[in-house]
Amino acid sequence: MDLALSGRTALVTGSSRGIGRAIALKLGELGCDVAVNYVTRERDATDVVDRLHAMGRRAFATRADVSNLDELGSLFDRVEAEWHGLNVYVNNAIDVASFGPVARLRPDAWRHTIDSHVTTFLIGSQRAAKLMKGRSGTIVALSSLGARSYVPGYAAIGVGKAAIEALTRYLAMELGPEGIRVNTVSAGPIDTDSLRRFSTFDQMKEASTRHAPGRRMGLPDDVADVVAFLCTEAARWIYGQTLVVDGGFSLLSAH
Repeated sequence: MDLALSGRTALVTGSSRGIGRAIALKLGELGCDVAVNYVTRERDATDVVDRLHAMGRRAFATRADVSNLDELGSLFDRVEAEWHGLNVYVNNAIDVASFGPVARLRPDAWRHTIDSHVTTFLIGSQRAAKLMKGRSGTIVALSSLGARSYVPGYAAIGVGKAAIEALTRYLAMELGPEGIRVNTVSAGPIDTDSLRRFSTFDQMKEASTRHAPGRRMGLPDDVADVVAFLCTEAARWIYGQTLVVDGGFSLLSAH
């Protein structure tokens, strides 16, 4: 089974912390050179770059708010200037502006949250596909269980994630003939700073540790390993799929 990514280049958005950080480091372990993207955590991004350099990988950090299409474009411009091409694009970063019950969602915050998910994924994939022309390419997006089931206060994010999963199928069909595979990883509850801000964190942790088959809370590396696998030749026959990585959490009838 071929899990090597030596000589390939990757861009991972939102990779200074959490799941994105774990993905960037896992790709580096498999031999990939990695562009690290951040918005506010420059020191954390620099630490990721330093760790990648210690592995012998080429790496650099670049600031860009991917929900801003101009900044997203500049991010890809930097990648093109550095590497003249791209093999792996991981669409991880989002910008959430809308939490709460559906009846209270404001249109501007709703649009921003949806755009930061699906519009960013669309435009990022378009730019990535151009840089992947003439070489094998892989695009992986991140989703969550809230795309398919109810999570309190999560409506805008859940709808955005569901749109990412749908767009994955369209991108896979249209980019597949060009040698580009597109898939999504849907993560269950993962112990990150972001999830700890949710009011339901304790309930999700209890359900994961007491009732789900995996009997523990998910960790960023649990997701990163699957994302990295999808970027290798071992996953060469997987197109347009959403892989659920949740320790069996979604099997529970009530969370």
